[in-house]
Amino acid sequence: MRATSTLLILLCACGGGKSNPDGASDGTPGTDGTVVDAPPAPFCQPRTGTALRLQQVATALRQPVGLAAPTGDSRLFILEQPGRIRVVKDGNLLATPFLDVSNQVNATDEEQGLLGLAFHPRFADNGKFYIYYTANGSNVVVAEYTASAGADTANPTERRLISEPHPYGNHNGGTLAFGPDGFLYISIGDGGGSDNFLRNGQNPNSKLSKILRIDVDQGSPYAIPPTNPWAGGGGVPEMYAWGLRNPWRFAIDGASGDLYIGDVGQGWFEEVDLVPAGQAGKNFGWAVFEGPDCFTADPDGNAGCNNPSPYATPLLAIDRRNNGENSVIAGAVYRGNCMPAYAGTFFFGDYGSGRVKTLKVVGGAATEVTDRTSDADPDGLLYQQLASFGVDGFGELYVMARTAGRVYRLEIE
Repeated sequence: MRATSTLLILLCACGGGKSNPDGASDGTPGTDGTVVDAPPAPFCQPRTGTALRLQQVATALRQPVGLAAPTGDSRLFILEQPGRIRVVKDGNLLATPFLDVSNQVNATDEEQGLLGLAFHPRFADNGKFYIYYTANGSNVVVAEYTASAGADTANPTERRLISEPHPYGNHNGGTLAFGPDGFLYISIGDGGGSDNFLRNGQNPNSKLSKILRIDVDQGSPYAIPPTNPWAGGGGVPEMYAWGLRNPWRFAIDGASGDLYIGDVGQGWFEEVDLVPAGQAGKNFGWAVFEGPDCFTADPDGNAGCNNPSPYATPLLAIDRRNNGENSVIAGAVYRGNCMPAYAGTFFFGDYGSGRVKTLKVVGGAATEVTDRTSDADPDGLLYQQLASFGVDGFGELYVMARTAGRVYRLEIE
């Protein structure tokens, strides 16, 4: 996220009614004394309509910044930024973490910590999952861990795949996700500071400022997919998309393979970028461009502004001057069953304003861009809280409220 903003997470999901911030009326105590007021997935019958609500599913968390689950698994695995993965099982927040790497994590800066989690598509068979964290020192790390089938605690032995120097505490990126192609995608920011200070935005020889794609099932410690644009040379072979400032959150549509990137801006614009499946190598222009603007603070000069053809334009440029938004949060393309009216809809939001929005893509263009905030969150529970969306094992959506320590499911009311 932006260098001056606080890192927070929002998770969305499905269900009914308006928000229940306290979880006191219909909640049951969890195993650590917290109150959980929503049943686990699969919990719903499909509901018609588009009116949304937030349904609290966990509280008393320490800076939740992400959520994931293996396909078909009713548990929720929640990232706590200081370095723990917590489990919600049968509606209860378990006291013992699934994994605790807090002794390895540097969370000195508000944008550092345990930031990403992805389960292998064959997790039920091989028990493999992957985390992204900022390590003690100045590196960002992608590591593999394992867990036995159905276990609520993981094997603490780490197999490190990537350890990349990242000089500053901000702009770490931090998302991990598997695409339908079976490859692992990774977002890393430009190295931090401001004004593209480290000049990684247009540097093909750095892993920073990129979305990376690797094959964790081949090679040692991984292999390069042969369809990566620089697999044969010209730049870092892991690169899938580049020219990004801080791709804090991205989402891959499990049906199409399209990649949606939320790139947090510095000047006037936030970006939602789109890489359609099969169109690897797009350069989104940082720091020559930020949204439609020529970025005049680029230390490498602005000659590129006179030749915009090499750069991909955003799917959506969000002008911060008009709406008070300041840190875009890419969410997910909804592919669950509880909210059929939202099938194929991309959810996204903003940390600073707490807004929740949706859009659809038709012919490569954003359509039906809609602000859902007044409906989904009339009580402002996500204001300066929304740090991330998450998806459970059944495709339902969640949002994280970081400093409040809560996770909500986004439901039809």
